[in-house]
Amino acid sequence: MIKKLCFIILLSGICLRASSQGCSDAGFCSLSTLKNASLGDQSKHQLDFGFNFGYGEQQTLTYSPYVQYCVTLNSRFQIQGKLTGTYATGFLGTNTNIGDLYGVITYTAKKSSVNDISLIGGIKIPLTTANDKGTNGLALPLDYQSSLGTYDLIAGINYVLLKHLEADAGIQLPIIQENHNTFFPDDYSQTRIKYFPPTNQLHRQPDVLFRLGYYFNLPYSITLKPNLLAIYRTGSDTYINRAGVSSILLGTEGLTLNEGLSLTKRFKNHNQLEIIAAAPLISKRVDDGLIREYVLNLQYTFAF
Repeated sequence: MIKKLCFIILLSGICLRASSQGCSDAGFCSLSTLKNASLGDQSKHQLDFGFNFGYGEQQTLTYSPYVQYCVTLNSRFQIQGKLTGTYATGFLGTNTNIGDLYGVITYTAKKSSVNDISLIGGIKIPLTTANDKGTNGLALPLDYQSSLGTYDLIAGINYVLLKHLEADAGIQLPIIQENHNTFFPDDYSQTRIKYFPPTNQLHRQPDVLFRLGYYFNLPYSITLKPNLLAIYRTGSDTYINRAGVSSILLGTEGLTLNEGLSLTKRFKNHNQLEIIAAAPLISKRVDDGLIREYVLNLQYTFAF
């Protein structure tokens, strides 16, 4: 019954075309066990090469490669580092830049045949200030930026019951705001620019995460996980208006709910291929640089 329910929930909305928060931008839902739990034997070293594709506001396309390295220190601790970049293209032009650097520690608090519990803690370091310009010299909206320009603390917990049912919770807390974006839509003449809000010196609020998923073990060492991902922005973001006064960016607070499907193929040499697709069910009204209509992520892992 649980299996049928998971598939019904997944298939009922996978073709919806509303806007949704792209968690690959905020960062924490694609890290360590908050993305996929390690249910099998873990190699001491893992080198991952990944690629994320997003379809965003006003048909803005983002192509975000990344590389990450994981080392398992012992049965309890694992360390992960991740480096991202982005190429964005749309009606305002293109932009390419390096993105963020992540450092994460995962602690396995409990591992048994009944349940697994893992805790993660980490940081995100921006490698830009989110103020890249277009060829006309005007600031680009956050959809075209490779980072949100904030130093963040990340914490979370992963719980897996009977090696199948998974629940995750996490928080991403901006602690240093280095977003120097200077975008105002009225700087442009195009009518489509009105869909991008002003983000001059945007000040982000924390995000909290909850994910519920179910692992299906299929033949040929394939694991399938349908899941629902909720991200809640705890307050309204603010920006500095033309008068130099902090203003609330209405519509940035609240819930986004995404449905996703991940497929993992494990090979005999312990390498693995991971494919993740996500689409929205519920979304916020305002594009804060994290809007995506759908996201596709590919990752290949070399284990040694």
